[in-house]
This record gives sequence, C-alpha cells and structure tokens, in this order.
Amino acid sequence: MMNWNILLPIAIVGVSLIVMTLIIIYGVKSFQKAVKASYDKISDRDLVLFIDKQPDKVVDKKLVARTFGLSKTMTSSRLSSLHHNGVLSVLTNKSMTSYSYTLSKPIDKSYNIDLSQEPFMTLEDLLNIFKHCDYKVSMQELILITGLPLKVIKREMKYFEKENIIKIMLKAKNDYSYQRVYMLNEPYRSNPDAFLKLENTNFELREIYEKVIGEIV
Repeated sequence: MMNWNILLPIAIVGVSLIVMTLIIIYGVKSFQKAVKASYDKISDRDLVLFIDKQPDKVVDKKLVARTFGLSKTMTSSRLSSLHHNGVLSVLTNKSMTSYSYTLSKPIDKSYNIDLSQEPFMTLEDLLNIFKHCDYKVSMQELILITGLPLKVIKREMKYFEKENIIKIMLKAKNDYSYQRVYMLNEPYRSNPDAFLKLENTNFELREIYEKVIGEIV
C-alpha cells in the first residue's frame, strides 16, 4: 500500500525541481535573445568608437541605453564585459554611488588594415594584426581592427593560446589593476610570414566562429 506521507513530499520536490529548471532555461534563452537584439543595434566596435567620440570620452549606462535603445540590464552587461576584458576603465564619483566608463587607452593607431574575406579572424589576420601593432596587441585593438564581437575574439584568442601561438601578459596600470596584452610565441614572433597559410588552423577557427556567432547574432 502506498505511503502518501512519503510520496507526496517527494512528488512536490520533483515538480519544484522541474519548474526551477524550466525557469532557468527560459531565463537563459531570454538573455541570449536580448544579447542578439543588442548586437543588432550596436556592435562592440561601434560602442568603443561612440565612447571615443564623446567630448570627454566618458559615458554612463543611461547615455548608452538612451542612444541605442538598449535595456539598462543589457547596457550594463555590454559595458561590464568590455571593462572586465580591459577595453574600458571605470570612473566613479567621490561617494561611489555613480559609475561611468572611459577607454582604458586612447585609440592611437589606425585600425583600417587589410584582412581576409573570412567572417572570422584567420591565423594570417592575427599575424598581420601583430605586425601592425608592433607585436603587442590589446583587446581594444582586436575589436577595432576585426569588428568582431568581444565573445568571438575571446574564444579565438583562447584557441591561439591553447595552440601555443600566443601568450597572455599582464601589464600593470597601477598598484591595483592590470591590462591584458597578447604577444606572439616563438617561432611566430621571429618569422610570422612562414606561418601565414595553415588551412587546418583556419578550419578550426571557422568552427569556433560559427558556434559562438550563433549565440549572439
């Protein structure tokens, strides 16, 4: 004979877990949909250039949200991501109740260079970017030169690091913060032209691009 005193609590817990899982899945999908919509309105490169065009090169979340029709949550997410990846720095008032964002470094190089016709950053593109930027590249420069979303660039650079093509160095800005800088490993550093055509590498990069771009556009 069934003991409902035992089965009922188990059933309630089971149903609760199912409901919570569905809520989480719905929340994740809703956020992904919002991310895609935000990239339709402004790319990471255009957001960086928008900040650079301000008289003081400073923006707050309200200005960005109002200008591009983004929600406050999505605006905060986009700006925070750029900040956490060294593209933006945070400014705060004396009471630390209001935050603004500015570029971590001025745009001091031309970012209009010839790249491949591929929608992703090929190995040839990467090596040419390093040569253009005197062999030290920041995330800001990668965004401006390639026009790719931050998330795609991060995945590609993670791949290049795994393949021992690049290394990530931390440059101290002050006693409390560091800026991430990408550098080439040997032998790519000394002889980049010898590695411009590696088809297998570009095949894997295409797979990375197609997987990540499907999440955000």
